Amino acid sequence: MYDALFPYHVEVCTVTQYRRKRFKPGGWAGHATMFVTGTEIERDARYPRLRLVPEGSDVSGSGAGISVNQIFRNVNWVAIPGRDEFFRGGLAPDGTLDETFYEAAVRRASEAGWFADIKVKDALMKQKPTAMPTQEFIVRNSIGTDFALNFARNAYCARLPMSRERLGKVIAFLNDANEAAQKAGYTWDAYTNNCSHVLHNALAAADVWDPKDARDPGALNMVRDILSVARAMAFERMADFSFPANNFVRVYEAGNERPIHDVLAAFDDHDVARTIHEGWTSTGPGALIITAPMHDESRNELFDAGVDPFLVSVPLVWDKKTKFEMLTRHPPSSLTDLGANLAHWRERYARALERQRPLEDELTLVEDEDKQRFRQFYGRFYEHTASELRRTDARIVDYRRMVGPG
Repeated sequence: MYDALFPYHVEVCTVTQYRRKRFKPGGWAGHATMFVTGTEIERDARYPRLRLVPEGSDVSGSGAGISVNQIFRNVNWVAIPGRDEFFRGGLAPDGTLDETFYEAAVRRASEAGWFADIKVKDALMKQKPTAMPTQEFIVRNSIGTDFALNFARNAYCARLPMSRERLGKVIAFLNDANEAAQKAGYTWDAYTNNCSHVLHNALAAADVWDPKDARDPGALNMVRDILSVARAMAFERMADFSFPANNFVRVYEAGNERPIHDVLAAFDDHDVARTIHEGWTSTGPGALIITAPMHDESRNELFDAGVDPFLVSVPLVWDKKTKFEMLTRHPPSSLTDLGANLAHWRERYARALERQRPLEDELTLVEDEDKQRFRQFYGRFYEHTASELRRTDARIVDYRRMVGPG
């Protein structure tokens, strides 16, 4: 149902810690991934590449999961076809995750060729048993992180609908990143060039927000990263360190919290002002929060639940932690239920139009040097709001038809 109303969208996810029973737990920062609906994997490519599904085709069941892994050497990311394999690893909710199923998932992934021609760091390859095929070895170091996420982790995901054209820009960025890695290699760094940088900049390519610099490892570049964040915050831009949990919160904010209710606030918002000029905003219906839970512990013989990913937050000033807990523990129905979400946005658009004041009244609150630019923005803002109200009304009709009586 969701795909029918929002056929092109991304889900940016952060996942909990990896904790294999009787083994050392994974890192404290968690991991970031993205599922892209409306795409398919280019099967004949020499390295992971995506393309849009043919225009006009049914996107239900389409899509690929994207994961960046620090072990990769000649690609930036790997693509896994289909939601079931990416999140569930083909395991039914009432199935048992034991060694037998785990080994079957490893064999299936190895035979599918998802990791064909991907090379990993030399230090890791030295650990490969002599008799083990290379692709199987890579799969064993990727399962639970690059695919079958829910074997070991909860995945908290923020959905962001977009047009076919903008999703194409996301795909183009990702393809270019893997092409560059083919030529020059990929160097991962926990602070200056990690999985979150890639996903952030893929959305920046679609004009969701400004890009972040992905820098080479080193103390000097880490300092530059900190200074760039401080500068962005000083100018009231949406920015923070590229950690997976922060990425998840940022996507929620882009989809739900930008000021589309008031023309003056929208004019003062860097991202809204830019995208309204282009005829769209990232903030609107369909930006839901979903959780893909770790396989139930009563039927999970291999993994224990890990802690939530690390989050950069400054209480009272820049409180991401409270927002993260709300989104992952008790989100409102307007963020989890499609019907409630559509009704919520219809009310927001209608209220914005009801509160519209004459242009000349608004101009009295605008600086002289900005008046001409505001005149143009004012018209675009209310045209966009009225158009989105009509689209939301149409989606509500479609939704009710799909839900049926009662």
